[in-house]
Amino acid sequence: MVHTCGLVQKIFPPFQKSENKEERKDLELASQMKMGKTVHYKKVISASRRVDLVAFYPEFMVERLEQMGMENIHTLVIWTKDPENMLAHPELREALRRLSQIYVLLTITGLGGTALEPQAPTTEEIFRKLPPIIDFIGSPVRLAIRYDPLIDVIYQNQAEISNIDINLFQEILSRSQSLGIRRVIVSYVTIYPKVERRLKQNGLRIVDHQIEEITDFIKNKMMPRTEKLGMELCTCVLPDLTTRGCIDGESLIQLHPLREPCSKAKDKSQRENCHCTKSIDIGQWFACYHNCLYCYGNPTQRQGDRFNTE
Repeated sequence: MVHTCGLVQKIFPPFQKSENKEERKDLELASQMKMGKTVHYKKVISASRRVDLVAFYPEFMVERLEQMGMENIHTLVIWTKDPENMLAHPELREALRRLSQIYVLLTITGLGGTALEPQAPTTEEIFRKLPPIIDFIGSPVRLAIRYDPLIDVIYQNQAEISNIDINLFQEILSRSQSLGIRRVIVSYVTIYPKVERRLKQNGLRIVDHQIEEITDFIKNKMMPRTEKLGMELCTCVLPDLTTRGCIDGESLIQLHPLREPCSKAKDKSQRENCHCTKSIDIGQWFACYHNCLYCYGNPTQRQGDRFNTE
């Protein structure tokens, strides 16, 4: 893989507050809606909830973006555990340069390289890669850290593997804040039957915490630490805590270089308690080689890997 981080130029201007011309644009849009006119927005593209396209399928991702039409895309929202190919893959890098805005949802659980995430990058590896990624997308406010999922397992009836750990969270929080990142998203693991079987096959037993216990941990331990650093802690699909989605149309408008409007309607294709706004997901249920054993997608064992993920 060719590394070109040092050669990357900024493609998006830093986040700025709106100017009068953008405010006038908002008023014109509101007037059109009030008059009953159909308003056609550019699309928010999700890449992808289903698989880490950036890490493992960059060519497919470029093809799908071309099919959508770069000029029709308001924001590309990237979900990834390893953003390196945004810069290192030449075709993907050049495609991304043509977009108006990129927003990155970067998952760092603190468990990369453990039995739960055997092929995922470690926390240290990811933070080393972040400065040029942030430079590429124009501002650290266009990147959020997903400390997701919160999970606690017993490995081979002995060692505990868990990120329900305030010290681990504090480390990731502090390193994120030092880069100018303002938003962290957390959620609690959902154990689907296939996930439970996969964990058991690999000698892992889930520690099932009551949702009230998790809510208390988030509200009374995680949130105060986040607020102290001047950051925002959001939750994903937690009924008593979640107020906005990981993909949030209003935020994407505010962050957009031209403050172009996009849909702020709820994405009804997501889970009941999901607050995400509308987007088009360009991923498919391809095999994912991070091999995270708790994944609801399709982790797949590479030849020679230690862990069974079937």
